[in-house]
Amino acid sequence: MAALAEFKLRTYQDWERGIAAVSSEFLALAAPHGLDVFYVLTGERMSTKLTLDPIQSAVLNSLAQCSPQRQMEAVQHLALLAAGMSPQTPAGRAAAVKKPARGMGAAKVRKEK
Repeated sequence: MAALAEFKLRTYQDWERGIAAVSSEFLALAAPHGLDVFYVLTGERMSTKLTLDPIQSAVLNSLAQCSPQRQMEAVQHLALLAAGMSPQTPAGRAAAVKKPARGMGAAKVRKEK
């Protein structure tokens, strides 16, 4: 791990022994290689802290299968939906989402048109 993050082995050993504190620079360099930074800092595995409902899990699984460009488009799409905007319009600009009418009166209005 020390070699992957370009730190001296002795420095890494000192961190493991508690002689020195782990640097944030090391954590940032080692995280892409599989280091669980949350575990290093808290002593708890991140997987025990993150619980997703089935819809959230499905969204993340689908997102992981997309190219980086498509991932960005999906995030932008979701952000617009969360803001009450419609991502698709003929002019290519976001437009406000119209809320469906509710109640019996709404049904009558639609039939009369």
